[in-house]
Amino acid sequence: MRTTEPSARQLQEISNAELDESFDMINLIKYRAVAIYESESENLKGRTGLEAYSEYTKVAFPKIIELGGSLAYRGSCDHQFVGDDSQDYDELIVVRYPSRRAYLGMFNSPEYQAAIMHRKAGLEFRVLHESTPQL
Repeated sequence: MRTTEPSARQLQEISNAELDESFDMINLIKYRAVAIYESESENLKGRTGLEAYSEYTKVAFPKIIELGGSLAYRGSCDHQFVGDDSQDYDELIVVRYPSRRAYLGMFNSPEYQAAIMHRKAGLEFRVLHESTPQL
């Protein structure tokens, strides 16, 4: 299923995991050509998907830094070497979080929740992998 948001089950799984353990969130992003908001007034601004997602990151990235996280990697997906068209992403982002507790605190904050509309509008879909660093 292509989506931009975690399911209730997925949120429950991260809430039930070791809350004080650090982890990386690997984001595989596919942008819309034109952002699609629920609000007509937002749609009239004519943002691209990337521009809408940038509005989201203006809130998300400072919150990540504030909680002690960091942007470990951000890069464009220039050439799909292996896989089919359903696995063709525009960008890969890896965010390092100090703990699931910190992540969930950010996720549930009013500021972050308000910014999600920009992410939803800008993305065709995304795939996230919660990952424990091995190095």
